[in-house]
Amino acid sequence: MIKLIEGRGQLGEKLQEIIEREKIVSSSDIKIYHTWNIIDKSQGTQLECFNRFKKFVDENPESKIIFTSTYSQTDNFYNYFKQMAEAYLLTHNKNGYVIRLPTIIGKGVCERFREDKLEAYGKMELITLEDASLEILKIVQSEPLIRSFRIDGEIIPSKLAKELILFGAKK
Repeated sequence: MIKLIEGRGQLGEKLQEIIEREKIVSSSDIKIYHTWNIIDKSQGTQLECFNRFKKFVDENPESKIIFTSTYSQTDNFYNYFKQMAEAYLLTHNKNGYVIRLPTIIGKGVCERFREDKLEAYGKMELITLEDASLEILKIVQSEPLIRSFRIDGEIIPSKLAKELILFGAKK
């Protein structure tokens, strides 16, 4: 059985949609942990997310836990505690897997571009929600020896991404 842990966000909804559409089932106990506060990157909020994850790992020692993370290297508490969670899972659960994702087109950065709350600079790596979900489910259904994965997206100039988002938002 595949269980989405607190799957109320965009990724959880898409994963559930694909699981139902493709009729994906598993004979083993698989838990996909993809919930984390991406908005409030303060130390206190991120520590809470980490402690909640740690407790979840400790309470599910035999489960295959898939943790969706990021490969952003921005120096903030969000990335710090995500990396701490990855390390905790890999060292405390023999069935734990980490999947690092690029920026998903949807909420977050794309939303802040549309609301003009974020400046575009450099390059960014983007992936659609559908593609990210399909790649996660491929890994979920396999039994790989390695336990940490990076899903690639498409690298484009951030300015181009913002212009496309703003163009789509114009009426």
